[in-house]
Amino acid sequence: MQLNALLTGQPSEVLTRTLALSPAERKALVPELLAAFKDSSEFVEIRPNTYGARNALRGQQAATALWTVLPASDPLLRKLWIASPTILERVLQDRPLAERKTIALRMIGHQTAWEAIRRMILDGDLEPIRTPEYHAGWFRWAGRFRGKPLAERLRAEPEALTELWELLTIEGNGDASFAAFDKYVRDEDKWSTALLELTETGEVDRTRLLDLTLDVLARDFAAFRAQWYAALHEALAPTPDERTKAQHRYARLCGSGLPRTVSFAVKALSLVDKQGTLDDEVALQHLPAAAAGRGAATAELALKLAGRIADRRPELTDLADEVFEAALTHESSGVRALATTRLGVTPDEAPAIEAAEYPEPVRPPWDQRKTLTSPLEIPDTPAAVAEALSSLLADPDQADLLLAALDGAHRVAGELQDALKPLVKRATRIDGQRYSAAVPKMIATLVLGLTGRDVTPPPEVDGWRRPLHHRVTALLEGTAFPVSAATHRGGWLDPVVFVSRMLEHPDAAEDDVVDALLRLAPDTRPEALALASELTGPYADSIRYALGGPPIAETGWIALAAARARHPESADPAAALRGEPGPPFTWTATVGPNDYGMTSLDTEPVPEAVSPKAPWLGVPFDGPAPEWLGFTECHEAVASPYDRDHLEAAVAESLFSNDTEFGDPVEKAALPPFLDSPSTPGFAGTMLLGLTLALKRPAAVQLGTDAVLTLFDRRLLGPRALGAALGVLGPHLVATRLAPRLATIAIEHPVAVLSTLDTLLPELEHSQRGVFALLELAADLVERGAGTISAETKEWLAGFKGSSKAAKAASRLRR
Repeated sequence: MQLNALLTGQPSEVLTRTLALSPAERKALVPELLAAFKDSSEFVEIRPNTYGARNALRGQQAATALWTVLPASDPLLRKLWIASPTILERVLQDRPLAERKTIALRMIGHQTAWEAIRRMILDGDLEPIRTPEYHAGWFRWAGRFRGKPLAERLRAEPEALTELWELLTIEGNGDASFAAFDKYVRDEDKWSTALLELTETGEVDRTRLLDLTLDVLARDFAAFRAQWYAALHEALAPTPDERTKAQHRYARLCGSGLPRTVSFAVKALSLVDKQGTLDDEVALQHLPAAAAGRGAATAELALKLAGRIADRRPELTDLADEVFEAALTHESSGVRALATTRLGVTPDEAPAIEAAEYPEPVRPPWDQRKTLTSPLEIPDTPAAVAEALSSLLADPDQADLLLAALDGAHRVAGELQDALKPLVKRATRIDGQRYSAAVPKMIATLVLGLTGRDVTPPPEVDGWRRPLHHRVTALLEGTAFPVSAATHRGGWLDPVVFVSRMLEHPDAAEDDVVDALLRLAPDTRPEALALASELTGPYADSIRYALGGPPIAETGWIALAAARARHPESADPAAALRGEPGPPFTWTATVGPNDYGMTSLDTEPVPEAVSPKAPWLGVPFDGPAPEWLGFTECHEAVASPYDRDHLEAAVAESLFSNDTEFGDPVEKAALPPFLDSPSTPGFAGTMLLGLTLALKRPAAVQLGTDAVLTLFDRRLLGPRALGAALGVLGPHLVATRLAPRLATIAIEHPVAVLSTLDTLLPELEHSQRGVFALLELAADLVERGAGTISAETKEWLAGFKGSSKAAKAASRLRR
């Protein structure tokens, strides 16, 4: 059959014609079908400023036909369109039983495939599948609301109420969990609402569901997801008898690693106690964990319960005392006070704090950290270069490694073909992706080109990729003489090395020279200027000017880059060329509504940098490259190392706006340098460090805490500067989240943390939620001898009245 005759009409009609062909006839059509699919699905400008597939219908037609002939293991099946669940079901029915499950496992995550696959499983035409992707399909199904409440849809869906019990035991991830789903839908569409309705009608066993919620809470799911089960348990309104029967399970939950689960358990035990049916001994055996755990309110409730038991049953006093003893080391002074009062003991005095000095180092924005301290390790053998490129294909967020690999590839370019062969398959896959990420795409092109494949060199673009694209193109063309190759970590280039290279290659490419000028470290410039007296060629005067030599008359990109290198403190490189660099810029930070009405953190230089802040930014080229750049990449910092402040500001702004567990790992772009090569942070870096201590995001919090500890160790971070940065967050600061992070740092640096708090507290409102946690920490540090607080803070403390936790802590701090 001719291809055009086959690919006619709707995909279902194409499928009917294809299934009527013999296996040999189908196989013979594969090359033409592949070509038709690739050509039709190519992403093009279909009309001015409107982009899409070249011919979407023909692409669907070709994809439908390919479904019937490609091997079940072919990775292309993941990329083929499925016009409807019915088509997928017909395709699977045409396959041998062994192949059906292979294809189903590949396609189970596809939006239109799940229902067809589940229907075939129920009909016995497909082996059961129980993968995370299958379970996630239930939440996609629930999200297609179809105008009916979820309870009604569950009743109508075959075997749904049976399979529900298995689904309830799965933690899930991302959006595929009960907690995440219920957070964003109407009440009638929530799983919890549906379950409550189904238990009321008897269609779901209420007793079994109560037991299941406790089973799941004992498994310590992630806190957000575990809380959904605790809330469901309470929504089921256990009767007094049910709570009495469940009390031993409540007691065991006191040892949970999740504070909210512990709180749930202690509250449940308290209710059982009020009913008069508490098993006192079992409760006392488990309450020490709750008394010692996080959360002052939960610990206090555990102590009150233990006290009531001991008062009515004196013979259990020894067991009750164990609960109070566990609370003697609690982070809350209020909890410790309750425990010591009950036990009638004087708490052990904390070890005296040794006096320590913490300077407030100041680094102007343009005065970068010590630069030529960590030489870049260049891979100098084919095997080492191949290993570096392989690592970059897997994890592109390694800016220093990228620069080292490019330099190493230049040095052994003629010997790389065999060493890179193991990377060809991966590189081919990445190169063939429609929207691959920028750096892997660049590396894939380089690998394929250096192994003799025909490749299209990276296009000319603007931004941080321009010099990298130039370097890759030069490597592929065999014309690489990279005068800009970095010599030290962070993207820095030793000026003496640069001048030495220019003496050998005075006519180097303009892009390469601009890139080199933007990398010039402040170190060794006098020596480099002396050596540059021998320079000739078109760039000689500009290079000498960049190093501190006489003014120049040029105004092109080379001259602007030279001005940027010589006057990094200037907001306007063009004005600096005219001898008018202007006042050095500074940084400011504010939190407030942005143009879209959303609260954001804005960290900006003043005066605002005149574009282009780096000369090759903004050079226009037609047809922007389609690679995905992500948010902002660590490569942006090493492209122009003086812009590290800009990168730190951008990362802080992103973390403030996207403080989620599943966001882009932007912290990897800015925080590791504080650990790898500790140095005094500027305003933007200090703002970033302060913000990380107040985030929810575990990876950023850990990196930020480690960075602050490292910088305090080396006296490179000012405690009061950190407090001022935290003060910028003001009412958006979650004090109960910040306090334990500062308490961790205070174990090693109590004097520094007290100074930080002394600066921060007057910037907060007296009514700010959770401020008591910061006040209690400050009071503890003062009582242990970490220092005193300022008159300004004492005046602010006088604003607390009454008997609240904050007022009591403020009173302690004023003594």
